[in-house]
Amino acid sequence: MHQLVEQFLKLKPPKFDGKGDPEIASLWVEELEKAFEVLECTEEENVTLAVYQIQGNANDWWKTTRGRVFPAGTAQIWIVFVEAFKGKYFPESARERKLAEFMRFHQGQMTVDLYEAELARLSKFAPKMVKDPLYRARRFRDRLKPDVHSKMISLNLRDYNEIYERA
Repeated sequence: MHQLVEQFLKLKPPKFDGKGDPEIASLWVEELEKAFEVLECTEEENVTLAVYQIQGNANDWWKTTRGRVFPAGTAQIWIVFVEAFKGKYFPESARERKLAEFMRFHQGQMTVDLYEAELARLSKFAPKMVKDPLYRARRFRDRLKPDVHSKMISLNLRDYNEIYERA
């Protein structure tokens, strides 16, 4: 475990203190999961390493919550930890706000590149909605500026990358 912790820390994983925008909690989990994948960690190692990166208010929360999440004799499973963690730091109400932000999002005055990048960021809060490639392409096309949108409609493109490149 000592060697794993050393390798993990060399990847410079983020710490989490429980403060700030709820989206930070989601990003923290994503960044840790990338490190876990590189290191080929087990479920239990994922939890141990994640807990090592928690500090401040989040550490206090975990100390009081750990026994409920993983009662004595229970295996530490990453998905269970993430569910409890997100329940606290990225609750359903925050997820609904991010989904609503995705639903309202339009290109506005942004460049196509900025629009595409922001849409990609918001898409992670609407995974069921962007799962279908055709829907994802239409969503991108239909939220473009009106003058660009009308040109894309006339081209009758159905592929996301092709619509993006043409826009």
